[in-house]
Amino acid sequence: MLAIDGPGQGVLAATSAPEPDYHRVVGRALDALAAHDGLDLARTAVVGLSLGGYYAAMAAAHESRLRAAVAVSGPYRLDWAGVVPFVSETLAQRCGGPEAARAFVERLDLTGLAPTITLPLLVVEGGEDRIPGVTNATVLAEHAPNAELLLVPHGNHLLGTALPDWLPATADWLTARLA
Repeated sequence: MLAIDGPGQGVLAATSAPEPDYHRVVGRALDALAAHDGLDLARTAVVGLSLGGYYAAMAAAHESRLRAAVAVSGPYRLDWAGVVPFVSETLAQRCGGPEAARAFVERLDLTGLAPTITLPLLVVEGGEDRIPGVTNATVLAEHAPNAELLLVPHGNHLLGTALPDWLPATADWLTARLA
């Protein structure tokens, strides 16, 4: 397993801007893994949470070395006018200003990419996940040809209060696709 903080995330949030073309970040991570003997890259999947769920879907559309993807609470599309101030302010800080943040958000749209995601994709969504300005990923499950939706009706964003209701099923789903 490899866990990364990509540009604009986690420990890199203060020193880099978010990357809308995240499949390039995943590609570089897979390149680095390929340099190590003994790893079976034929059984590689990506799992992303929140914005990372969008990134997982983006990588699934572009990165042929992936065999499966899981998008947890990821947006299908963002609308700058509807994004809550906390999110717009955080993105402005990470992107280098409000205009750069707006340009970043305007690129976050899976409408054209969803039909091209042909690998197995699990979309995990909480029924109580209602963040303004966000079109939830249930639309992704409808438009990606090999997608399955795991809806947890009582789950909120990231489904942290409903872990037993999705995490084991997600692990089993990944195991079945990568075995």
